Amino acid sequence: MKKIIRWKCEICGTTYEKKARALECEEKGPPEFYPIGCMYGNHGTDTFYTDITFAVASNVRDGGDGLGHFNVGGSWACRDNGAGDTLGKERCGTTFLKLSTWNAKLDPEHPTFKRMVAFLQSQDIPVTVWDGEKAITLMEFLDDDANVAE
Repeated sequence: MKKIIRWKCEICGTTYEKKARALECEEKGPPEFYPIGCMYGNHGTDTFYTDITFAVASNVRDGGDGLGHFNVGGSWACRDNGAGDTLGKERCGTTFLKLSTWNAKLDPEHPTFKRMVAFLQSQDIPVTVWDGEKAITLMEFLDDDANVAE
């Protein structure tokens, strides 16, 4: 008989033969949690999503479902590209939700931005905006003159 030792990442549950590999896995940390109603997008010129404003509608983080380091989220979308809006119970399909500085280029004067704010407020959902590192309040976003899409 042989004793077998395996090391397990306490975040995602993956097991490894080497302790160092399990530690590397754990160093990835848990996934970011984005508040429901956190708006994001990129209204910059020449971007695929230039006429869309998104907002986080749901977050699923681990919870024993084996997602571990991933946040599987759904989003609402206001679109001016002919596809229409997906709001309320309708969601825009988002698999792994990981926001970055690319998702922090919203123009507060864009019609889709204004519609999303109106929708969230109509649902009594606190409106936040992704600033590239974290969610900030709508007021903080609007007070920052630098928040104009490039």
